[in-house]
Amino acid sequence: MRKSLRVVIAVSSAVFMASGLLSSPASAANKDITLVVTQLPAQVRLVPGESISLSLSTNTTTGYTWDTKVSGDTKSVKVYQGVYAAPAATGMVGVPGTTVWQITAKSVGKAVVTVVTTSPGGTKSNDGKLTVIVMAK
Repeated sequence: MRKSLRVVIAVSSAVFMASGLLSSPASAANKDITLVVTQLPAQVRLVPGESISLSLSTNTTTGYTWDTKVSGDTKSVKVYQGVYAAPAATGMVGVPGTTVWQITAKSVGKAVVTVVTTSPGGTKSNDGKLTVIVMAK
């Protein structure tokens, strides 16, 4: 079962990188920047205090659940519990909602946030990794 993972990053005048696609936002001073990464694995660079959101399409009717696991410099980031948002009322059955985890850079280091899927039978699998490099200001 292939899941679509999407990372949405909102930072204020930072230098970051996602999968080598973006290295520095041009004239980003005092503006919010949003970057969408459509595939994992991916990599972002943040400074302490910046936050990103990891967003995953979630269909609670399937019995599958999603969570995150942090490895590496675990104290360099804080991953908050995922929050599920139900889909808009479309009248269609089985429409997925979204689960969003907020990830905040805490201190210099390199952490890996892994999305872990648990099947209805309890089997766990790693479905994608987001490397977060926290740099000094």
